[in-house]
Amino acid sequence: MAFIDITRPLHTGLQPWPGDQPPEFHLSSRIRDGDLCNVGRLTLSTHNGTHADAPFHYNDAGPTIDALPPERFIGPARVIDARGHATFTENLFAGLDLAATPRVLLRTDTWTDPTVFPKTWPLLAPGLPAWLAARGVTLLGLDIPSVESLDSTGIPQHLAMDAAGILILENLDLRAAPAGVYELIALPLRIRGGDGSPIRAVLRMQD
Repeated sequence: MAFIDITRPLHTGLQPWPGDQPPEFHLSSRIRDGDLCNVGRLTLSTHNGTHADAPFHYNDAGPTIDALPPERFIGPARVIDARGHATFTENLFAGLDLAATPRVLLRTDTWTDPTVFPKTWPLLAPGLPAWLAARGVTLLGLDIPSVESLDSTGIPQHLAMDAAGILILENLDLRAAPAGVYELIALPLRIRGGDGSPIRAVLRMQD
């Protein structure tokens, strides 16, 4: 059974959204220093690295990450090669049976150096979340920092995704994932009251 890991490693130096808490990891106890075991300490934002947004992140009345059923993050998924597209439009999905793969992952290869935060990335066309939801999509994953632009003064796309009932995964690493159908496993941590969570996301290849 073959898997493709589509998770960005969390590490000190991984660039966060500007102004957010950067991840920091260090060993507070070390065997080589005479301690009985190695013990690590991790400080991070719930939106560092590869993560899931809970609707509560952009909707004060939305469910928190611990309230979302695990099965929302597991099941048939389709990777779509969106490299070279500045805007994600309906044409990107032409001829695809999205209802059969309600989890859609868009590969752009926009962010390749984790030590440098990108300034621009592709964006969703207006109305696309509602269009996707009408065709059965329940989760959208992207290999970019956000569904909003870096200079956005609001969160219109997050709100459109919320209205469409589509969950969001951000900061995936899809460079090793050719376009096609997989099983996605991308479980968030069960953080009580959480607005999001880091995830370990993998694709299981179809037999």
